[in-house]
Amino acid sequence: MREVNGLSAAFVEGHPAEAARVLEGLSPADGAEFLAAVAPSLALPVLRHLGPAFSAKVFGRLEDDQVSALLQPMGPQEVSRLLQHVSLERQTRLLMRLPVATAVAVRMLIGYPKGTCGASMDPSPLVLSPEATVADALVQVRQFEGELGDCAFVCESQRRLVGVLGVAELVRAAPRAAVASVMRTPEYTVSALSSVGSIARYQGWETFHVLPVVERENRLVGAVHRRMLTKQLSDMMAKADLPLAAGAAGVYWQTLAALTEGVVRALPPVSAMGKTRRNNER
Repeated sequence: MREVNGLSAAFVEGHPAEAARVLEGLSPADGAEFLAAVAPSLALPVLRHLGPAFSAKVFGRLEDDQVSALLQPMGPQEVSRLLQHVSLERQTRLLMRLPVATAVAVRMLIGYPKGTCGASMDPSPLVLSPEATVADALVQVRQFEGELGDCAFVCESQRRLVGVLGVAELVRAAPRAAVASVMRTPEYTVSALSSVGSIARYQGWETFHVLPVVERENRLVGAVHRRMLTKQLSDMMAKADLPLAAGAAGVYWQTLAALTEGVVRALPPVSAMGKTRRNNER
């Protein structure tokens, strides 16, 4: 395929975000034709940048098997975002075609009100047992296939959050020590019902790139990542036509990233994690 509706494969491959903006300027029918015509490796990056409302209109012109093929490689957060405006009946049909673990996580995310941390969180963060040894915890970190962020959470039964542990601290700890002996009491937590906008300048971001999302009794239900928050706020600002504000938000987060990414690069084959001290559920 050399060109579909004016979008060349080379342009799409090199500039998926810009291609998504061009696509949103076309009709949903043309958008559907494009996604159906290009290779999945080209369609996926573009789809990740499409707004949920336009995605729903495009999906309405594709068959279930075509949509599910596009959703299959995606994580629960991406799938739930794209299915926000899809009818409940079709959501059910599409989720039945996805891996069970992904479908369960997506159902949980969709159950939270739009715009909340619960609806946008990573539902499967790295969770350690307080009884595990440091050596065992490091194995979990290296084998973890999700988005690691910069801290792991320590939970007791029923996923009650009792601690937070940084990878840098974990690497330095004695291999036979228990996780409970090196973890820190959670200082910052985010309520699953907090709005995404309300935590943009939350104090916890000054230290961590990922924060625990909790429900009642400090039960861990997921994690909110700085990367996700940055993208959501940028999307909101773009829709409101606030380029200066979007630029300011980018500088704010870039400054935070510069403080920690040197540490991340210096660690073994895993990313660094932060530390916390007291509960501050919002």
